[in-house]
Amino acid sequence: MTITMAKRVRAPAMGATTLPMAAPAALLAMLWAPHAGAEIKVTPAVDLRATYSDNVSLTSDELARGQFVTELSPSVAIVSNTPRLKLHARAAVHMYAYSGERVSGTNSSSRDLSADARANLIDELLYFDGNATIGQRSVSAFGPQSGNGYSDAKRDEVRTWRASPYLRRRFGNLASAEARYTRDSVQTSNAAFGNSTSNTAAVTLASGPTFRTVGWGFQASRQEIDDSLRGDSRVDTSALNLRLRVTNEFSLKASGGYDRYDYDGEGGETAGSSRSVGFIWTPSLRTSIDASIGKRFYGDSYSLSALHRSRNTTWNITYNDAVTTAREQFLLPAPITTFSILERLFIATYPDPVERRLAVEAYMRATGVPIVQGQATNVLTNRFLLQKTLQASVGLIGSRSSAILSFNATERTALSPQRADSALLPPSLPSLNDDLRTVGATLAATYRLSPRSNVNASLGKTRTESLTTGFTGDQSLMSLALTRQFQRSIRGIVEVRHQRGTAAIPGGNEYRENSISASLSYQL
Repeated sequence: MTITMAKRVRAPAMGATTLPMAAPAALLAMLWAPHAGAEIKVTPAVDLRATYSDNVSLTSDELARGQFVTELSPSVAIVSNTPRLKLHARAAVHMYAYSGERVSGTNSSSRDLSADARANLIDELLYFDGNATIGQRSVSAFGPQSGNGYSDAKRDEVRTWRASPYLRRRFGNLASAEARYTRDSVQTSNAAFGNSTSNTAAVTLASGPTFRTVGWGFQASRQEIDDSLRGDSRVDTSALNLRLRVTNEFSLKASGGYDRYDYDGEGGETAGSSRSVGFIWTPSLRTSIDASIGKRFYGDSYSLSALHRSRNTTWNITYNDAVTTAREQFLLPAPITTFSILERLFIATYPDPVERRLAVEAYMRATGVPIVQGQATNVLTNRFLLQKTLQASVGLIGSRSSAILSFNATERTALSPQRADSALLPPSLPSLNDDLRTVGATLAATYRLSPRSNVNASLGKTRTESLTTGFTGDQSLMSLALTRQFQRSIRGIVEVRHQRGTAAIPGGNEYRENSISASLSYQL
């Protein structure tokens, strides 16, 4: 059951408070920034769900045990949408009770936090943005990827935060400049993955409207990472960009720069120049294509971002390659989710980002639309990686139905030595994560049976291959749910799920789970 109470509070000019789950003090200070005058809506809630699973720990079939699981989840949401402060945060604690003795591979509790905020501290000069997250993440490309909460198979708690003050200044119509400092942190419950913090300084200079035909820009950044296991590393990047407007809809672009990655590796450093050429085509406000081809120190480099939006559909395809780390991927939002796809569909109706976010969340609550996350699992590794990612999605929304289809293909090649991951991998498979390829697709659909009832279905399939060892793993998930709005404030959901796949790497044991759950929600 979800009991929700909304309360609007006026933020004091100065003060101190705490967000649930120990959010960073810097983010909290921003929320109560002087002159913010922010009206904040606080919504506490509690959820109750009952589930029967025939394999609560998602273990191999011969070890599977069935139990009833009761989940109690108190939570609080905080929202502010003012010219000075844009804030959206939600924190929850999930507590699980089992009908029998709790078996190995299950959780007694878990917690979630998602917070994003932007503040205008001094008009036309000083700004601040930040975010914080806490959650259970699947951190291995092999094994169960389920988000059922009560199972901790191949999952760890990941905690991140980022705080970033920056100066932004316009120099008439000639140019604009930005100087930004960012401090962030990534921690997990896995002792074999190094907890880390980083400090990044970045400057950007870009041409203004005066340069209508030929535009230019310059970016440079330095990131210093302090890792408890990997030691110190540093990333320096710089680039000069040029853009030639051929027509109002079509532009050519070119860039050149230099990258240096200094980490604990053979030789200690990887560096080289970068260059690219491409085009930007924007035939309408609803359609855009941005593509480039070039060279970096690791070889050929490509990028593509194609977007199209109609009244009832949104289409998106992206490709990019880059040197990255697991910690960096944890700090980035998932590029393709149910929320992001629906958000693009709601742009015309809700231009304001915060209002649009609230509208999308209301739609997702009312319909119970399944969650889609078109992104490969972030492998838990302490190594630098070359990652190539292709992602595509299409969303459709009609008067009685909606559907979301997503596809992703990711290839990762480790750049730094295996010894950084010696404690994370089985001794018999030290090369398991050297070269990985993951391909997956998800389909989620909602159909409105009546003004008060919806049926939701989802189907997902993922295949992962270790190109070094030849080991492969497959995961699939299917669900069907019925949502019923009994009254304005009371909603019930019944859901059945089936998932199966490779339970463990050695021997390739299989697992299967069938579950049925029921929940009742009450919201003011």
